[in-house]
Amino acid sequence: MRFQEYLDDIEENLDIIDGEIDEKTVEDWGKNGKKFETKMVKAIDAAGLDVEVNRYAGKGWDIKPKGAGWIANLTGKDVNIKQAKTKWMFGSTELARMLPWDGFKEGEFDADKAAAKVKKFIQKQGLQKVIYLKPNSPEIQAKINDIANDDKESKAKEKKAKEVLSKKNFYIEKLAPGWSVRVLTRDNRVSSIAIDSGGKVFMRSEKPRMMGGSMTVAFRTPTHVPGKGTQGSVMK
Repeated sequence: MRFQEYLDDIEENLDIIDGEIDEKTVEDWGKNGKKFETKMVKAIDAAGLDVEVNRYAGKGWDIKPKGAGWIANLTGKDVNIKQAKTKWMFGSTELARMLPWDGFKEGEFDADKAAAKVKKFIQKQGLQKVIYLKPNSPEIQAKINDIANDDKESKAKEKKAKEVLSKKNFYIEKLAPGWSVRVLTRDNRVSSIAIDSGGKVFMRSEKPRMMGGSMTVAFRTPTHVPGKGTQGSVMK
């Protein structure tokens, strides 16, 4: 969808998911994502690449590539690893408390000021610097899993890892310069937060829901293809 079409589509449902999702399902999504991060790091190790792994939750990034072998756009950058078909981007408990999701009185809410506040929060978290990296298909993700599941160190395993990581098998995206935030409202309540980048919606929030014991605002991409769908390799 083009950016102007998005703005003009007054019939659009601003709550991405209005139905109930049980907490166990949400936790399973998170666990599967963490499992794949571990598999991806193992494939990176098998290819002989050096990487710093983030051991702390809530930092917005999973790995920081370093040393030789990486493409220049990834070296030294904060990288967030995603599964192939996921739309999930990140979640925030603070944003669940920051805005009047349950409603506000007529004339008592300024969406532009709220958007500026949300953008400041995102910048403080450093999410504008994060590069999102994900396999461009389930088949590529399966190959990465197979490499990680091979417990034996061998030249054949190294070759397979380098072959997967050196081809354009990945989406590599981040927020473009000039990215912006819009706080959307409906029926005198905040309904969604849209983060726009490069002339289109980069990600958009759901309404707050219970995740991991706390009310959380979750952000997702409109499709499983992030941003403009830039594809590339991990290795040179």
